[in-house]
Amino acid sequence: MHAAPQPNASVDDTGVGTPEGQGDPVKPVPRPLLSFLRRPAFATTAPGPLSARHWLGWVGLLLLVGVLGGVLDRILVLALHWPALARSVWAQFVSHPSWAAGVVLLVAPAMEELGFRAFLSTAPKLVFTGLSVFPAYLLLFIHNDITPVTAPTSPLAMLSRYLHAFWIILPAGGINLLLYRYQRDLVVSCFRRRAAWVFWISCIVFGAGHNLYYANSPVWWAFVLVMPQFLIGIGLAYVRVNFGLRWSIASHYAYDWLVALPSWLYFTARPTAPLHGLLPMFISAAALFAIMTYGVVVLRRVVLLRW
Repeated sequence: MHAAPQPNASVDDTGVGTPEGQGDPVKPVPRPLLSFLRRPAFATTAPGPLSARHWLGWVGLLLLVGVLGGVLDRILVLALHWPALARSVWAQFVSHPSWAAGVVLLVAPAMEELGFRAFLSTAPKLVFTGLSVFPAYLLLFIHNDITPVTAPTSPLAMLSRYLHAFWIILPAGGINLLLYRYQRDLVVSCFRRRAAWVFWISCIVFGAGHNLYYANSPVWWAFVLVMPQFLIGIGLAYVRVNFGLRWSIASHYAYDWLVALPSWLYFTARPTAPLHGLLPMFISAAALFAIMTYGVVVLRRVVLLRW
């Protein structure tokens, strides 16, 4: 998967190859996942190439982590008697498909990638774009944790609950526009030097913000159960840094839809006509299982430092 370095090229600790005797970097050589996580760094050139086959492998690994993490969460809930709600906001979302739920899944993956992973870069425009969207998610998570959360009663309520904090993008964008105009090099240089801090803060906030998957109020054990989302955030962040924002967005869409679609098809199946929803559900579930099986292969390659 990883392109070999160009002839007579060396690779520095950021994973960017530089031809000997020249100062201009060439295409970056992505480091294996586990090696990258020991010292995250942002590439200073365009992201490396990623084929559709290898992208599908990363999606499979994300699905594998999500499903196995969900099983482990269930075991913890049963063993430790944590009162995880079957009717949490997330449970309502996946078990009651609606136009609004579909719209959220059309909007959320792209917006979350812009908010949590656009700034995992040394490209100034992407850094400041991410810094403009990130505060909206901080506000959304804080609001959800200090206000009683109930499952939306209508499709419009579901959509408005997700979008209500995005007004802060306007003032945040104005501040970042000024920073981009007058302090661009300083901010980008800080992100380059503190890449590991930026990377891990992004992953931690992304994971912690999904505590409403398991409870409708902030309780400590809900933050334990978000470990699958934290690990998925790490995988998406790695794909974003090494292969570009478009691939992390595509991976996020693929993950969300592959998880939600079988559930939606199951809950919309009519008891008197099971083939109406159950057959497509089985087909989508089979596709999900096949991609997860590929994820097992990818996991082995990750452990062997080949991916």
